Amino acid sequence: MLISFSVPSMLPYIQAGIRQRNGEDVGAARVKRQTIRKRGPRADKILKWAEQAFWTHPYDLHLWWKSRTVQRCHLGTITGGGRVYPITILHSTVVPTSGPSYEVYRIDGPRGWRKGDAMIFWDREHGGQSFEEEAYTDGFDSAWDFVRFFVPNLGDKCHAAIFKW
Repeated sequence: MLISFSVPSMLPYIQAGIRQRNGEDVGAARVKRQTIRKRGPRADKILKWAEQAFWTHPYDLHLWWKSRTVQRCHLGTITGGGRVYPITILHSTVVPTSGPSYEVYRIDGPRGWRKGDAMIFWDREHGGQSFEEEAYTDGFDSAWDFVRFFVPNLGDKCHAAIFKW
């Protein structure tokens, strides 16, 4: 399965993640060993299969830099597949029993991260450590950068698959 990347700031994290997955010592380098992709027919088919296989997927991951451009470069191949999970990223409003309403962001789905973290939240006032860690793990510098990328507008909902290697 081909996965293409194009965010320049994430390239060194992806390269370190590939090296780490291949058993190399990457020292204190920041690693990216997952990617979130909007779901489509192919991802839905993979997720349906993966659900029956303890969230593993059957394909090698062929990781590319800008695969559809003249700058394309094969970064590496992750053999033996990996894990894939269905997630939904949401941008909504919370109306507390007292005080003003505020915008909140949520990630739903198993993600294989930690037990009890199948639903995690973040908002600009209160934060949300698990959400912030998920954004950082995916290569974003902040939870704010993450939500602006996936669900920038109130009411947005992103159905996605998270691939981990």
